[in-house]
Amino acid sequence: MQASYDERVCSRCMGHRALCGVRPCPLLMRAKALAQIDDAFKGNELVGASPPSLFIGETGYPKVLAGPLVPPVRVDEAPLMERPDLWLDRTIDEILALRFSLVRTKKLMPVDAAVDPPRDLAETQTLALSETALNSEATLLKKPSFTTVFSDRTLPIGPSAPLDIFRLEDEPRVPRVVDKVTSDTDLKAVGGVMDLFKGGIRQEHITRLLSVGVLGQRKMRKLVPTKWSITAIDDTIGRRLHRQVLRYSSINDYLVSIDQALGNTVAMLFYPGGWQFEAMESWLGGLNPTIINDYEFGKGRKDYAKDVVGAYYATRLPALEYLVRIRKQSGVIVFLETDPQQWIPLGVWRFREIAKRALDRGVKRFQSMDEATAEVGKYLRNPVQRWLAKSRLYQEHRNQTKLSDFIE
Repeated sequence: MQASYDERVCSRCMGHRALCGVRPCPLLMRAKALAQIDDAFKGNELVGASPPSLFIGETGYPKVLAGPLVPPVRVDEAPLMERPDLWLDRTIDEILALRFSLVRTKKLMPVDAAVDPPRDLAETQTLALSETALNSEATLLKKPSFTTVFSDRTLPIGPSAPLDIFRLEDEPRVPRVVDKVTSDTDLKAVGGVMDLFKGGIRQEHITRLLSVGVLGQRKMRKLVPTKWSITAIDDTIGRRLHRQVLRYSSINDYLVSIDQALGNTVAMLFYPGGWQFEAMESWLGGLNPTIINDYEFGKGRKDYAKDVVGAYYATRLPALEYLVRIRKQSGVIVFLETDPQQWIPLGVWRFREIAKRALDRGVKRFQSMDEATAEVGKYLRNPVQRWLAKSRLYQEHRNQTKLSDFIE
């Protein structure tokens, strides 16, 4: 495919705008081949095991297209289709084959239907509660077809079709904390999210609960587009952990943690001082790849990270989780580098999971910023000095006056 990767053609096109000028879209053809939907689907009856998974669109808000994601066959791999934390060692084609096998069923609904849901939405909400795959049946109005398959924030999805009727065949297996939080119609959504997080519920599970409108005070419950829910959960949990981190003392050393997967490198640098955070991203291509960044100081952000967008919140959260775990405070700079030759739009989960795995594998300790940045530079193809010249927090750290400056 002749496409300008520097301009992120694929991520802007999402497989349906033909921005590269190639028809039919190579990515959609690849999706069809991987999913083999045409061979597996017969008639308008869709029978399969949902991971569980669902998707709420954003177009037309406050009326949105909502419905469960169901593969056209009963498969043992269904639970893996919604577990991005287990995908880092898989190939991109393996991931796409899993996700493209999910048929997105959709029905137009007002977002406030979550308060008193019609039967199809009630069944979808029940599906969202479950931590295990559920056998289900859906009657569609027409055969599924591929249109948009990629998004900058959400997981890839397979073909879509308008939904007539959706039915669950199994009883959901609901974790106790999920049942408690979703049944409490006086509990605000933020409190519910934190209870779920502290209760060990996986992030993608919390996201779908928010998205399908089963969190919060009863009269305030609404369907939330999946794309918005992902960043909302990252940001909500991050803000609460940020409050905790501000109570801790600073680290003394410079810490570096790095990992790579799926064409992406995530390098995290923790340095002594109060909480600050910066995420920088570079899309490799050309002699001098552009570096974009967003950052915050001790009090956090009030506005949206408009340049790095969802990846900002997806990497800030693991950094805060790590600091809470070690009960310390620090400044953090995250370097995100993407190789377009190995990349395809998979959503911001990849940055979050790569960052988490890097920190789980441990950190390297250094005595100076120069040593720490030199270590980071070993893993980046864009020269580290170009990153540091762009970094607001690095310049702030270098130029800030220290007590030792006054001692001869």
